[in-house]
Amino acid sequence: MKSPPALPCLFLPAWCPAQLTPDQQVGCADGHAGANPSLGEALQQFGSRPVALILPVEQVACCAVALPAGSTHWQRQALPYAVEPLLAEEVEALHLVMGARRADGHHPVRAVNRSLLQGWLQYLRGQGLRIAAIHVDADLLPPGAAVLWWDACRCLLAGTDETRLALAPAQLGLAGALPDSPLQVFHGSDVTPHVPLACDFTSQAINQPVLVWLAAQRGQALDLAQGAFAARPPVRLRHWQPLVAALALLACAQLAFDGTQAWLLNQQAAGYRQANEAIYRGLFPQERRIVDLRAQFDQHLQQGSAASRLQTLLDAVARAIPGDGQLQVQQLQFDAASARLQIQLQGGDSNMRQAVLQHLQAAGLQVQAQPSTGEMLQLSVGGAQ
Repeated sequence: MKSPPALPCLFLPAWCPAQLTPDQQVGCADGHAGANPSLGEALQQFGSRPVALILPVEQVACCAVALPAGSTHWQRQALPYAVEPLLAEEVEALHLVMGARRADGHHPVRAVNRSLLQGWLQYLRGQGLRIAAIHVDADLLPPGAAVLWWDACRCLLAGTDETRLALAPAQLGLAGALPDSPLQVFHGSDVTPHVPLACDFTSQAINQPVLVWLAAQRGQALDLAQGAFAARPPVRLRHWQPLVAALALLACAQLAFDGTQAWLLNQQAAGYRQANEAIYRGLFPQERRIVDLRAQFDQHLQQGSAASRLQTLLDAVARAIPGDGQLQVQQLQFDAASARLQIQLQGGDSNMRQAVLQHLQAAGLQVQAQPSTGEMLQLSVGGAQ
């Protein structure tokens, strides 16, 4: 089996309570160093590095079951029914993990209370701990034979039949506690194991901290970080690279489209401007310089409108003055701003001058007669009312 990357390990204590606290004593294996700091100190030591969480076997049920051959999906569907007779706890409340099929056709299974594991993970992850794997401490014993780690306070036992136990030294002599097959006993170099004489065993001293030694066997241990408890991959920039590339491509396409549209609109506007200038020069050939086409065109319109109003007023006055020549126009002035025509008439009698005034009023024009002397009549004639 390919060894997983070396990870520092956080060992939870035996019979670990559901509620973790910063002052709770735990075990740490980091490289070649092993220690038993408080949980708060361990979290500071690990920082943001990925860590393997090691659960005490007292909190985990270990067994092996035979599952029907077929796809892994259907085997997982059948797993709860296969392990239910072997477990004292309700299977619905357990997080079940199935290992690869062994040579005897059985699959190793680990079961841990789901709410208990979830509470541990929520607390640890809430403190910033990156949990990359989850193992059982008894699974970290060397594989291939029945193995016992002997310690004066707590012994770990791993049998060839998926038996995983934590025992006090005094419990080793109990009937059925140790397997019948030859037993490999590991122990610290500074202690002497006390194993029942009836047991066939060989012993080997370990010249390194027990936590470091256990952490080194992590490659063959079953990982409980599966399903809902799978390790959360760290958010990396490379995971967003496809999306960033797609957004950048979309932005470039949008900029190219907007640039093309702007160029086409400018070309169209230039065409309209040239066409308008051609029309303007055709209407007003005397104009040699075009500075503001719209303002100049409006000026011409205003001038044309004033000339039209002047012509209308002159026509009305010409129709009102008798053609016998008795009344003569002495003065004529047009105010384009007010569109009024100032006329000074001379000659004729008062009746004739009064008739001119009435004729202009009858034509619907605004007529104001100013005081006159002798044979003089001054009129201010405006547009229709």
